[in-house]
Amino acid sequence: MAYRTTRNIETSIKDFLTTQINANFTGVNVYRSFGEVTGNNLPAVTVRSGNQNHGRVEVGSFSTRREVIMLIDIFGTSEGNLLDLKDFIVSQIKGSCPYNEYTVTNGVSSSVTTGRITCNTISDTLVNLGTNKSDLDKVDRHRALISVTVSNGKMEA
Repeated sequence: MAYRTTRNIETSIKDFLTTQINANFTGVNVYRSFGEVTGNNLPAVTVRSGNQNHGRVEVGSFSTRREVIMLIDIFGTSEGNLLDLKDFIVSQIKGSCPYNEYTVTNGVSSSVTTGRITCNTISDTLVNLGTNKSDLDKVDRHRALISVTVSNGKMEA
């Protein structure tokens, strides 16, 4: 089974960040969903897709180019750990990363790099839940959200 575009973008960015983070930090877990993040596996990063825009390539054409807002959640063990991870991820994602097309056959995943994912905009914010941090669950005490608008540059018919 071949992944479709959204899953390819999500997984490409997750794999890229996992490689970059593991080369520069120890003990940081990278996931695709919140459900995998607990107070016992911090620090952690999640990568998921948000809204998508399918802009027309030219007037009169039905072909589009997809822009995806990627949401990168960071769960730190301390304020310093959170800020270091946030700044590192921004520095890595603001360039480009490989766009891979993934296939799963008999439970085995494989990928082929077929282009680049480019970053168009980045916004980062510290998550403030409006409660004293000592009253929050461990997982919610030191959080940030990076929103990144990306495109794989491919025209979709």
